[in-house]
Amino acid sequence: MPQAATQEGEASGSGPTRALPRSQRSTAAARPTATTRSMALVRARQSPGSQSPREPTVRSNTRKRKRDPAANRKSKKRKRTGEEEEVSSADSSPVRQPHIPDRMYRLHDLSTSKAIQKAREDVSAKRARHMGLATLNVHMCRASMCVLDDPNLVPVRESARTAVLNAGRSVLGLSSSVGGKPLARCCGFWVDWDEKNKIGTALTTSRLICTKSASLDSWSGQEEYDTNAEVLVHMQGGTTEKATLQYYQKHYDLAFFSVRMDRPVHILSFNDGVMRSDHVFELGRDESSFLRISHGVVKFLNPNLLERYHYMHVHSADPRPRYGKGAPLIDFGGKIVGMVNGNTSGYFIPSSILVKYLHLWRKFQRIPRPQLGMKFWSIKFVDIALAENILCKCNIDDGLIVKRVSYGSPAEKLGILVGDVISCFNGEHISTTVELENMMLSKCEDENNSLNSELNVKFDVFHIRKSRWSDRTLTVKVSDDSEVVATGGMYPLDTMINTM
Repeated sequence: MPQAATQEGEASGSGPTRALPRSQRSTAAARPTATTRSMALVRARQSPGSQSPREPTVRSNTRKRKRDPAANRKSKKRKRTGEEEEVSSADSSPVRQPHIPDRMYRLHDLSTSKAIQKAREDVSAKRARHMGLATLNVHMCRASMCVLDDPNLVPVRESARTAVLNAGRSVLGLSSSVGGKPLARCCGFWVDWDEKNKIGTALTTSRLICTKSASLDSWSGQEEYDTNAEVLVHMQGGTTEKATLQYYQKHYDLAFFSVRMDRPVHILSFNDGVMRSDHVFELGRDESSFLRISHGVVKFLNPNLLERYHYMHVHSADPRPRYGKGAPLIDFGGKIVGMVNGNTSGYFIPSSILVKYLHLWRKFQRIPRPQLGMKFWSIKFVDIALAENILCKCNIDDGLIVKRVSYGSPAEKLGILVGDVISCFNGEHISTTVELENMMLSKCEDENNSLNSELNVKFDVFHIRKSRWSDRTLTVKVSDDSEVVATGGMYPLDTMINTM
């Protein structure tokens, strides 16, 4: 039957080359090589009914010489080594396309077609095996240019590359499922290691176990969670481990998971404080556990009123990364500057607040927080025309503008209204919502506040409608539940019409 010869690589001999006597050189030159034999198999077929040619018998004129037992042992050892090398390098020989003469396509023979197809499949299988090697697997690379090859990063490419590879050892992918059905996929990173029990703790977003998020408004409190969801941690190299939920915080959208490990986990240090215009890298792992990178610049913006106000914003080259929430942001030194979170793309929790979370969680196994019942904007980040108008009319160039007041809250009862300005919290000046959040967390830590307790906080308030300052002391609830800012009842339009 006709066959298509696949010249798919025969490894070269592994033994050392030995010079032949002059009398044997002509014989060696006449020996058919592997290529000659392969070509003979293809060219010998003249018609569909011809027989397959036999390989020519090659006789050697080399005389057999007696060897001593030691030489025989060495020969056997070389033979075994050669066989081992052949097996170990089976996928390492060159990929060669099958040589199929044009006349074979004109044979219109089923067996010939099958032979050609088999040869092509062998080549494809060989390439697939090569792609499985760590050094040749290019399928995990993005089609776009590598972030580190950005012309703006050329001066710091080497240091940035080192920082990213080191931080990647701490970056995790996490997936959840309920009843065998996939629920969510997020990212996270290691934050703690228990040497005695060989348990690592990972920090991620509570969206990993969120089964219902009925609204884009984070202040509505409509989320539902399944604490019994099955969670897997996906690490570098494609290894996976089961994770156990330790604690989740609804307001901050955080979750801690414990993972039993054979060796210590890699924990990154935190940056003291991220600043505007800082360059950062966002890291994560995709569905195949490959490391993904995005580069961005930190921007100070007032939060979307649908988002919590403890977030900062990063303007990224990849505005919608595929690896989800919970991913860490690092600086060029490899330190954590924040964690990606929030409903809106580009929002992240800064490292200063993350450090407070960890302190409170280690101290109380909870993250308590005072619930003020208000939303704010920073005067620092409003449009410059509005900032000038506030300065001209109120003689104020710093502080927080009250944007929302929860219906029936202590703030509303004490006369704090939308548009008023808050300049101090417990005697400390505040400029941003991140500063306010840090102060409230520090207050809970200092006073050892338990959940569902009450806390007195003092504000310096400028009442915009009366153009005067006053002090207001609010007694607020301490909780780790999601804070809800209620908008109140609907405007009673029907009642108003009936009275007209």
